[in-house]
Order: sequence, then structure tokens, then C-alpha cells
Amino acid sequence: MFSEKEIQKKAGSCGFYKRHSDFTPSMFFDMLLYCASQTEPCTLEQSCTWLSTTYGLNIRKQSLDGRFNSDAITFLKEVLKDALEKQLSTIFETRFLPEFKRIRIKDGTRFNLSANLYKYYKGSGGSSGTSNSALCIQFEYDGLSGKILALEITDATKNDNTDAKETVSQVDMGDLIIRDLGYYSLPILSKFDAAKAFFISRLGANTKIYEPGQEDEISFKELYNNMVRKGKTSIEMEVHAGKKDRMPVRLIVSIVPEDIYQKRIRKAEKSNKERGYNTSEDYKARCRLNLFITNIKPDVLSADDVLVLYKLRWQIELMFKNWKSIFKIDKIQKMKYERFTCILVAKLTLIVINLQIIWNVKKFYFEKKKKILSMFKCFKTLLREFKIVYGILKKKRDESEKNLQEIVKLFSQNHWKEKRKDRMNYEDILDLFICNSI
Repeated sequence: MFSEKEIQKKAGSCGFYKRHSDFTPSMFFDMLLYCASQTEPCTLEQSCTWLSTTYGLNIRKQSLDGRFNSDAITFLKEVLKDALEKQLSTIFETRFLPEFKRIRIKDGTRFNLSANLYKYYKGSGGSSGTSNSALCIQFEYDGLSGKILALEITDATKNDNTDAKETVSQVDMGDLIIRDLGYYSLPILSKFDAAKAFFISRLGANTKIYEPGQEDEISFKELYNNMVRKGKTSIEMEVHAGKKDRMPVRLIVSIVPEDIYQKRIRKAEKSNKERGYNTSEDYKARCRLNLFITNIKPDVLSADDVLVLYKLRWQIELMFKNWKSIFKIDKIQKMKYERFTCILVAKLTLIVINLQIIWNVKKFYFEKKKKILSMFKCFKTLLREFKIVYGILKKKRDESEKNLQEIVKLFSQNHWKEKRKDRMNYEDILDLFICNSI
């Protein structure tokens, strides 16, 4: 995939490589991978030095800057697309939720950019921590195999709900979709259900629920008071969601701790005060509850299992944290649009490559030692040992295998995931469901 021949072929088809040059598309791509691997911003001068040291190529920084154009962006995006299409992935553990074809976990991360990029990446306006220029990366992966299902760069103005509408047809029968409230929409959940896919979602803040066959909506105040009176901290019930096109769903309710309730109330009352509204008693009662809806039957997953499984959504937020703290995807210095986008796409390509390595070695060690590798520790090592990763990609098979074995050895040295008291991690969730399946 990353051989000189394949890279040159792709560059030619994109219009980036039009005539013979000492500065080949493969050199350009390798240089960008090097830039992507640096924790500090890589200047044009540093890039020129790397090309001289690595390939003996002498090029002025003005000439290098000229290579960053619209064709270069197309070329880099095609390489990333190829890397996504040719992922090697297998089910991590066959006993982990075999009822589902894929567990689709999706979220977006946004960050501000320098003002000169406004024409290409529009932000939300410049108040409350927003910027006139910002972008969003939509990321979705399969929790069963680790395969990346979507990786898209968009304006920050494109919200998660719009993305959900545009991608609803990509969901297949047997998929389980886990997303946060930004993607929430009852019509979209109805389409998932019609496609015989499954979902776990929080209940939308403005969604009304009804007992089947009843016209009066369920009062959250009465629901909470009934739970307290009966000494119950959680319940589940079959309800219809939505005022017009009522959708049958399974509602799972749990009472939140007092500190969480107070935090929610403070946030709601601050927002309502700014808009001149009063916070209703029913909404205050709703703040005391965690409300989840799903179309998964109780004989497939219990209410407790549904609540635990939703915690998988935290994994994608941890992934974004790794991208920002390790790969610095949100810290690319001010530069022209074409160069910025090329470096960003190169960073995402390197992330895809590293995820492939980590996930497959992760599977190897889980089968061998029943231990889970830490994504954070593995990412840090792969970035620090970029030369080894580069060797895996660019060298011949025998040398590439030696480099991969070196990575496997490095990962065995204190790269295990540490248990946290305040949060369930992937290993905890995996163990729970495997134990339940035996």
C-alpha cells in the first residue's frame, strides 16, 4: 500500500505527479509522515533538512511550499482512503457480544484554527470559546474488531445531527449503534430499527414519552416520586417515544447521585435565566434521572448490561484525548490551507496505521495473556519509535517483520492498561460480557 510504486501510481491518478522529478511522490509522502510524527510543529526548513538527510535531496523551502496545492490534498486524501479500505481486522474476542454484527461507536471532535483558514474551515463565530475558523473530525469505529468505519474532516458548523442524517443509510442489519445526544433524532432511530439494527441512546431532552395506548405523557416528577416511594434506584418499562409518530422503545431509568443532580440543575437554571425562562418542576425531576432508550429485547441484554454497554462510548473520547495530547492534531501552527490540510491528513493516516498495529497486537496479547494493552501507552511508544513504524511500512517483508516483532516486544514492557476506580474500561466490560456468555 505504501510502496513507491503504489504511491506514485496514486499521485499520477490525482494529478499531483505530472512529470518526472527528483522529488518523487513517495518522498513527499514520507516527509509528511515524518512531520506527522513530530510532537512539535515541523517547519519547512526542518522538512527540507529531513529530505536532504534521508534522500540526499536538496530543495529550497520556497520550492517545497509550492508542492502543497489542491492536487497534493487530493493525493493525501486518496492515500488515507486506501489505508481505511485495506484495514486488516478480525473480531477481538468471539465471545464478546456475538449477537451483534458490529458495535458502531461514533463521535466528533472539534478544535479552533487560525483565522486565515476561515474560508476553508468555518467555525461558530468567536464567542464562548468558539472561533471564526474551526474544524470537526467525525470518527466511527467497530468495538468488536477495532476497524475504523468513518474518518471525515468537515467544517465545525456541520453538527452531529446533520452527520447522523447523512450517514443513516450506512447502517446494516445486526449493527449496534452507540452515540451521544448530539446525534439523537427519533426519525433516525426509527430508520435504524426498520433496518433491523440496534441502538442504545440517552433519551432526548425534549422527547415526550407515553405508556402504550395512553394520551397523557408520563410525568417525570411522578415517575421519580414512585421510584423513591418504592425504594427503587432503577426501573425499566416499555413506552412510546415522541408526540406525533410514537416509537415503541424500551426505557431504562436510574436515579443519579445528588451531586450530579445539583450540577444539572445549576446548568439548566443558568441557561433558562439567560433566556428568561423558569425551570419546570417536571424538568427538575427529570434531572434526577438517567434515561436510556433501546430497541434491544430484555432476553438479549438486561437493563444493567445496557447501562454498562453504553459506557463503551467513553472509549472514543479517550481516543480523541490521545490524538490531541500525543499527535497534537489540534496544535498545527499557522500556515496556508493546502499545507495545513496535507499535514492534518498525514497525521490521521499515521493514526490509522498505528491503530492497525495496536489493535492487532492487542488481540495477540489478549489471547496469549488475557491482558489488555493501553492505547495511550502504545500510541506514545509508536510515535517515539517512528523509525520502526516507518520500517514496517517501507522495508521488504523480512525486515518489516523484524520491525513488527520489535514493536510486539516493546509493547510487552509495561504497556498494560491500568484499572481505574472511577471508570469502567474496555477490559472490565469485556470480562463482564464474556463471563455472562459462559
